[in-house]
Amino acid sequence: MVRFENVIKQYENQQALTGVTFQAIRGELLFFTGASGAGKSTLLKLIYRAIEPDGGSIWVNGIDTVSMRAGHVPGLRRTIGVVFQDFRLLSGRTIYDNVALALRIRGMAERALKTQVMEVLKMVGLRHKSDCWPETLSGGEQQRAVIARAIVAEPVLLLADEPTGNLDPDTAAGVMRIFKDINSRGTTVIIATHNRDLYTGTGRKVLKLADGKIETETTG
Repeated sequence: MVRFENVIKQYENQQALTGVTFQAIRGELLFFTGASGAGKSTLLKLIYRAIEPDGGSIWVNGIDTVSMRAGHVPGLRRTIGVVFQDFRLLSGRTIYDNVALALRIRGMAERALKTQVMEVLKMVGLRHKSDCWPETLSGGEQQRAVIARAIVAEPVLLLADEPTGNLDPDTAAGVMRIFKDINSRGTTVIIATHNRDLYTGTGRKVLKLADGKIETETTG
């Protein structure tokens, strides 16, 4: 599903990643951890081609993304859902419209779109909040809306960057249950987090980044 081979990324005079090699197989739930600045966000951005590497090879869903033409990047991103820590919900739209936006861009018929959006909102426990504005929701509810938006188009790969960084422990645990549910349905999930509680006891692969390198591989 995702394969990095000796990937290097540098920002001006800062080495963000140095010779990173790893593989996430289809259907896996995988964690990246490490201190702030270890390279976790950079790694996720490379997967969905928000940035390009300075060296090495990256394959996503069988596609060589390093040699990919710029015109093919939108097609790659349509197979990937991304959950950001800072939510990025559109304040001028309801939760329903925020989640529906990706499907509208793809031209889905409104009747089918409504069914799909409401099913996803039900899955994350927000069906009753569909007509609400983002600013009226709690932090945990906003994060669940972001997850709904990321999965509504049924991506094969879901990336989450510090998805519980602004949440209390109980709310974070609820968000993690949603990720496990999504993964159980066949979606490959990669989570970057410094929160040990998210992966401890999961039995899933945990890769620790330090100074732009994979320092250890353990089981949560």
